[in-house]
Amino acid sequence: MTTYQFEAQLRKGEAYEAVLDNFFREKFDIQSVQMCDQRRGIDRIFTSKKNGSILKIEYKADSKAAQTGNAFIETVSVDTQQKPGWAVYSEADYLIYYIPPLLTGYVIQMDRLKGKVDLWKERHVTRSIPNRGYNTIGVLVPLREFEQLAITVISPLSASDWRKENP
Repeated sequence: MTTYQFEAQLRKGEAYEAVLDNFFREKFDIQSVQMCDQRRGIDRIFTSKKNGSILKIEYKADSKAAQTGNAFIETVSVDTQQKPGWAVYSEADYLIYYIPPLLTGYVIQMDRLKGKVDLWKERHVTRSIPNRGYNTIGVLVPLREFEQLAITVISPLSASDWRKENP
């Protein structure tokens, strides 16, 4: 099994964040956040160009989901410290879960996702992903089930695919 390197994963994540920023820039003014907000599970602040609504956004990118057909829903970030994963602690309003090889993203209300975590833990396989000196733990949720939770499914290739009414 692959041991993930935090720095390499961070660089990939930043590249995927740029793709998502470019996609959403048509409808929202996008603000990056400070590290203190990132620790709260917030990656961006979106301000609607239509009505000024402000949304806290968490970005996640998962290339493996294209191969496995499952979204990795992180429940424990660092097992040696029992640090909660993003699916438990995030204070974001919305999760944007991007699968780069499929050029597909899912927009999900974070509260709805959090409400499913316990059920998913009962129904689906839990996996431990090795990192340097610790493991990250998550539930593997089939993409077809994950998609049912989404308020919209988007393709970053075209802004015309954004079907959700802006709040």
